[in-house]
Amino acid sequence: MTLSKSFWSLTIRSLTLCVFGAQVYANQAAPAENGVSLPVTPAESPVDSALVTTAAVSEQNAEQHNQSQYATQINVELIIFQRLFEQDSLNQKFPELTSAIPLADALLPSAEQPQARTLAAGQMQLNEIFTKFQQHGGYIPFYHQAWSQPLLQQSASFPLRVQSDPSTVPAIDGRLLIWQDDKIELNFNLAFSYDSPSRNSQQAFGNLAQSAVSTVPDIDAVKENSTEAETQQTVQRHTIQYQSQSSYTDSQMMYFDHPLFGILVLINSADGKPLKGVNSENNNEMQ
Repeated sequence: MTLSKSFWSLTIRSLTLCVFGAQVYANQAAPAENGVSLPVTPAESPVDSALVTTAAVSEQNAEQHNQSQYATQINVELIIFQRLFEQDSLNQKFPELTSAIPLADALLPSAEQPQARTLAAGQMQLNEIFTKFQQHGGYIPFYHQAWSQPLLQQSASFPLRVQSDPSTVPAIDGRLLIWQDDKIELNFNLAFSYDSPSRNSQQAFGNLAQSAVSTVPDIDAVKENSTEAETQQTVQRHTIQYQSQSSYTDSQMMYFDHPLFGILVLINSADGKPLKGVNSENNNEMQ
């Protein structure tokens, strides 16, 4: 039987395709130079890549939105006052400051400091309370300051210097660091200087209730009548260190307590946004 030319042509083409296919398979199955077969990595699906990118962008946008809904600029107002009562035993509990508090990186609030711009007296909200302290015989208010500053994460925050008039006593000098975590955190590191009164002067203030040491001062209480201390008296200067950290949870005012002095802190939003982690109501406001 004689085969046609078309049959032979088709046979040759089929053999050629078989040889080519076998060569491709051999190349894929051939071992690498180190004797390990090279895996064939499938190409990433464009759909999968798009989903991963979209999820990452959505997470970033959600985080930015969560941060932008809370205040990033705040107004801070401080009042610091000394307590007056018998202090002989208290002096033994608080050792004298032996090393300087680091202040090189602390910014002093001022009208020219953009990161800690002081507020005018008319912008302060605790003026009436400061006046009540001045009128009370059991306390010496000696520091009242307010400023505006950014509210940042701890790694980006900077300390502010808290400094009263150094030429007068009592006096305060140190640093305050405020930053945003789940709540607003405050860290004080202060040096408090005061004069210890003589025994005659101590007796003059001996009728002041020491029960107020651990509570917010009742500055509306009737001023106690006390006799004038004798002119001749021995005065001893003391400087102690005060360190404290606490979360600001009250939208009205916070009180830092110490047996020798007290600190009132008021923080308000300066950009109209709510303070993160701060209650909207205050159950301990000093009337």
